[in-house]
Amino acid sequence: MLKHLLFDVLGHVSGLSDAQLEQIEQSLPATRALIDLLNKAHPVIEHAQTLYVEAQPLIDQARKEWQTIGPAAQILFDVISHHLNKGSSPAEATEAVRAALSGSIKGVAQDRGMDPGMNRVTVFGGTGFVGRRIVRCLGDSTATVRAASRRTGRAEGDNVEQIVADAHDERSVEAAIAGADGVVNAISLYVEHGGDTFHSVHVEAAARIAGAARRAGIKRFVHLSGIGADATSSSPYIRSRGEGEAAVQAAFPGAVIVRPAVMFAPDDAFLTTILGLLRTLPAYPLFGDGRTRLQPVYVDDVAAAIANILRQTQKPYPIYELGGPRIYSYEELLRTIARTAGLRPVLVRTPFALWDAVASLAEVLPQPPLTRNQVELMQIDTTASDSRPGLGRLGISPRSLEEELKAMLKRTNVETQDARGIRAK
Repeated sequence: MLKHLLFDVLGHVSGLSDAQLEQIEQSLPATRALIDLLNKAHPVIEHAQTLYVEAQPLIDQARKEWQTIGPAAQILFDVISHHLNKGSSPAEATEAVRAALSGSIKGVAQDRGMDPGMNRVTVFGGTGFVGRRIVRCLGDSTATVRAASRRTGRAEGDNVEQIVADAHDERSVEAAIAGADGVVNAISLYVEHGGDTFHSVHVEAAARIAGAARRAGIKRFVHLSGIGADATSSSPYIRSRGEGEAAVQAAFPGAVIVRPAVMFAPDDAFLTTILGLLRTLPAYPLFGDGRTRLQPVYVDDVAAAIANILRQTQKPYPIYELGGPRIYSYEELLRTIARTAGLRPVLVRTPFALWDAVASLAEVLPQPPLTRNQVELMQIDTTASDSRPGLGRLGISPRSLEEELKAMLKRTNVETQDARGIRAK
């Protein structure tokens, strides 16, 4: 059918006679064979299309099922890998999994690698945006957690200790680490002021903490960095992040580097700032042309990942890159936030040079809404590498920005209505 149709079209267009068309056909044996094969395959292709239409609802349902069961499957995979790495045979590894499943989920978690020797952990920067969440995650277990920072804060949990520690002072660092099994460095700096420079905090202080941890015989050291860290960058901020990673690895061989993408939360300086500006400004200025790619990650997922790295008995990877479930261009991100909040913004492309000038002026404020390092980061893609382990390898299913934003907006609406109700009384 296909062959006859093809030659009918050729004859109609070209005006060639049937004899001439037959002669052309004889001189194209491979083409004729291909057409014959396609004729034979035509019913199969039609049947496959019908099957695909029937299968599509099942494919969608299966995808939802695996989003639910995926973390559990990852646990089973890690359990089997753990036993095989210890020299067990496949049969022995399978039997160990069965034994674990016949008990409680707690038994599976222990076999997967919750280190019983991680009894005390010191978190430097333990009252900061990420640090306090790491403290909270670790505090939910039986471990005692020291939240080390320059200023004391309120302890979050019965097994959390708040201690004062200066990362620029070696004795202070050593005192904070003494008796600990694990250490996390979650100290970061976004605006230089006084003696606190990007190099002094991200490189010198990080190396000081890592060196003290090595001398104290700490079992596991985790250093919080960021996607995009590059020791060769012309940006002082980005360069200090890359140099800090190298300094930590030199001071503490075996240190684990965690690089999150831009982090969001209800109390962050990223998502809430964007939302506030979208609601306020008649036109929202884009960073450049809005094509920079981002992979926002929920800060609680990052904290849980770091807690899991500390707890697992398996040897962790040297570097993890943590990103959320979706990659956006900056323009797509803004439109997604606006759509979720019921807004229809006008977006205007704005050169990075203008952003840099605005950030320079904003940095004189006590709590600047924008910094030059943020402008620098917006000029590079900050997405997790496919070649690096991420949240999935740590048994964590990343939460989406849209869902968290909806929950945040819902809480805000409830709080607003409650406040109005109180005023009405």
